[in-house]
Order: sequence, then structure tokens, then C-alpha cells
Amino acid sequence: MRKVLHFKTTYLNRSETFIDRLVRNHQEFEPVIATCYKGAFTDGLNVYKMPKKGISGFKNTTRLKLNSSPDFLYDVFKKEQPDIVHGHFGLDSYRLIPLIKKFNVPFIVNFYGHDVIRLPQEFGWTTRYKRLKKHLDCAIAGSEDMNRNLDKLGFDNAKIQTIKLAVNIDDIRFEQREKATPKIMMVGRLVEKKGFTYALKAVSMLREQMPDIKMNIFGDGELLDALKAEVKSLGIESHVHFKGFTDNTGIINQLYKHDMLIVPSVQAKDGDREGIPQTTVEGMATGIPAIASDHAGLPELVINEETGLQVPERDPTAIKEAIIRLVENPELVKKVSLNGRKIVEKEHNINTQVQKIEKLYKSLLLD
Repeated sequence: MRKVLHFKTTYLNRSETFIDRLVRNHQEFEPVIATCYKGAFTDGLNVYKMPKKGISGFKNTTRLKLNSSPDFLYDVFKKEQPDIVHGHFGLDSYRLIPLIKKFNVPFIVNFYGHDVIRLPQEFGWTTRYKRLKKHLDCAIAGSEDMNRNLDKLGFDNAKIQTIKLAVNIDDIRFEQREKATPKIMMVGRLVEKKGFTYALKAVSMLREQMPDIKMNIFGDGELLDALKAEVKSLGIESHVHFKGFTDNTGIINQLYKHDMLIVPSVQAKDGDREGIPQTTVEGMATGIPAIASDHAGLPELVINEETGLQVPERDPTAIKEAIIRLVENPELVKKVSLNGRKIVEKEHNINTQVQKIEKLYKSLLLD
């Protein structure tokens, strides 16, 4: 069986289940993992970790800090002889260029969001991305919005393919929703681009009209203290609860216990933005009605009044009105619940998406 070498500097962060799904669902290619820092989701995989002790460790670490290929990657390549190299995120993939130049194998770069909007604005990355453009054979974008932004960055449009991130749809039970109460959840890292502050303001607006409104926030991050302070200042402590980091299985279970999923994402001041959040895909697969902002790739999934409700970025009033619409319109709840599942089945099925990626691999091997 042909092999594909997946590289990410940290394999993987706890939130990067979307990469784990790809790797574990390969059909015609055997995955080999190379990483500098071993994290989550490595059990049962063929993983090579960068040595960090002695002279070898010093050389590897130095090359990594210089955004070059650590020495251990050459040893991995000689031993495993992969047919394809698949880099994840722009920064990590840039570090593979010397390796690719030496072994001359097809090179794919998967972009996910901040590496398309924020990273190119940082010092030195315009030049680095020019090099990356020359050496990659294909860029994978996680949404059409991301595809357009890669095109604006000057990547060869003929080399950009949109392949959306996927879920194990057969493992997610669909529960048709018949009505909605204001029992709401939000999921994600507590960072600016998630836009959670705007949903908190919407809850504040609704607390008198809907005294039973409840919002649970699942996630952790740098804005935890600031968001807790905002909850207190808005006087909604009895309505909003922070549940901390919850693993993927826990999130799936919670989706069945809530009646709405709010995704109020925004573009952050530093340019950071979403692709299509996986928690939104998973949520809609369960049947929970979603309210999402018109941010980045979200409108490709949450189509207003068809697969969910769409609101403008940074608009608490629109979020408030969307919550009211779902509570007052059972027929709308039924419609978006069913159609939400259907669009996930069509565009985010792991088996279909892996087939697309492996078809891409094979096309590059034939070139």
C-alpha cells in the first residue's frame, strides 16, 4: 500500500479532531505521522517524534526555530519512503520545503483558517508564502471562502481545491427536533474570533422576555476571565454557565441536551477567522438547530431559513431575534433540523471527503 506522510509540528492539539479523522479513515494510503511535539490522538498510529536531547536534539530544535526541516524528518523519509507528503497548516508546511526539495515528492498543504488570514500579515510571511507557492503541488482549502482568500494571496488557482472538513456521520445519531426552548449552548476556544460576547449580550436582552433562558458555554481559553466578568456586569450569572473544556464525546452528548447551538463567529482584530467550525458541523449532524453569523465559510453550511438561521457578524439584536424565531416557530425548527443533517451528509461525510483527498493524491502521482 502506498504511504502518505502527515506532518504537523504538534500532533495534535485537543481541538484538532478533524485531522485525526482524516488520518484514521484513509482507505488506499497508509498514514505515517511525523511530529516535533507529540500531543493527542496518537494511539495506534505510526508516529515519529523529533529527538530533543543531545547534539541531535539541539540540531533538530535549531532547524525548527529557523522554520526549516528538522533533521529527523530526513531519517523518517528514508525509512518509510512515503509517496505523498501532506502538511497541515501553512506555517508547519513551510518547514517542509527543504525536505521536499531533497526528495522531490508530491506536496500538499492543508490550510485551515488563521494561516490564510492572520499569518500572511506577520513579519516575513509574505516572502515565505512566495516560497511555499513554488514548492507545493496542491493547496487544500476547507471552504470556498478560504479558497477565495488563498487566491487573493496569489496561490495558483489551478492548484487550489476545496475539500471541506468532515465528520464520521454514521457515528452521529440524528434526532429530529420538533420544537425549541431557550436552552442554548456554545462551543469553542474562548478567543475573540468565536464572538461569544455578542451572544451574551443577546441573552441579556432576552432575560426578562424569557426568564427561563439558559446558556452553557463549553470551552476554555484566554478570554475566560473577561467573559465571566461580562456575564457579571450584564447581570446574567443565573442564565450563563461556563463548563470548561469538554472532549468531543462529551460535546456530542451535550448537543442532544440543548435546543439551540449559537455560532457567533467574527473576524478578530488581528485578522484571525474561522473556516467552517467542526462543532457546527457535528451539531447540525445531531439535528440541533444552529444560529450562525455570516462569517467566513459558515454561510456555506448554515443557509438562512433552510439549514439554520444566519445573522450578521457582531449583531446581538439579530441573535436575539433568531432565538425568538426558533422558540416561536416549531415548523421552522423541524425544517432546519432535518435540512441541517442533510447538508452535513452531503458535504461533510468523512468517507466522501477522504475519497476526494486520496483521488487528489493519486492524480499527483500520475503527473
